Amino acid sequence: MRDLLFEAHDGVATISINRPHARNALAHQTMAELDEAIATLSGDVRVLVLRGSGDKAFCAGGDLKELEHMRGAADAAAMAHRMRATLDRLPQLAIPVIAGLNGDALGGGAELAIACDFRLAAAHARFGFPQISLGLMPAWGASERTAALAGRARALHALLTGHIFSAVEAHAAGLVEELVASEDFDDRLAQLARRIAAAPRAAVAGIKRSVNAIHPHRHPDLAAETIEAFARTWADPAHWEAVADMDRRRRRGP
Repeated sequence: MRDLLFEAHDGVATISINRPHARNALAHQTMAELDEAIATLSGDVRVLVLRGSGDKAFCAGGDLKELEHMRGAADAAAMAHRMRATLDRLPQLAIPVIAGLNGDALGGGAELAIACDFRLAAAHARFGFPQISLGLMPAWGASERTAALAGRARALHALLTGHIFSAVEAHAAGLVEELVASEDFDDRLAQLARRIAAAPRAAVAGIKRSVNAIHPHRHPDLAAETIEAFARTWADPAHWEAVADMDRRRRRGP
């Protein structure tokens, strides 16, 4: 794998997005590798940890520099379908999936984080869905998953304002389950994963299955409708004008 690091010890598998130069943003290659890594986990894995390399970012979402050439609605929809399918694998796994937020989880990175079973965040991490600032709507399950975690009103507020939460705010909102001092992050993440991996496999799988069953089933057409709406916003000139404006601001600097 080029964009991911994979290691497994004592029943704990760790997938690290290894693009720190791009704040661990997801390129096409990264998306494909992530799907393959999740789909081909060996049977002796008891806990899966997803994290980013370094301490700046868990994942900054899609890599806009690479995706900029992909301006049509059909291509955008195809990409969104692939990533939605990848993220939907996570709650379907019999093993718990922990998102280790070693840094910022933004946009699609926040969508990846909330597709995991729970999240442990370093104190310096930030969390949010800034897609609205680029004229986009989230397409990988953020709407229903954020509402399930934080409630309908908080989900609407987060998605419509693009507010970037501090780790403390994300914890208070129910988007992060555990907050830890940045210097203790790696040790606590490993400790948590080992503790769950040591529990009986059947009990762990049964608990995850029963808790997931509490939530009402999604409308069967919701994912497709969301992706269709996302594709329209992606192809909209307003989106690309917002991207160009963001690039101009970055070039000017602070």
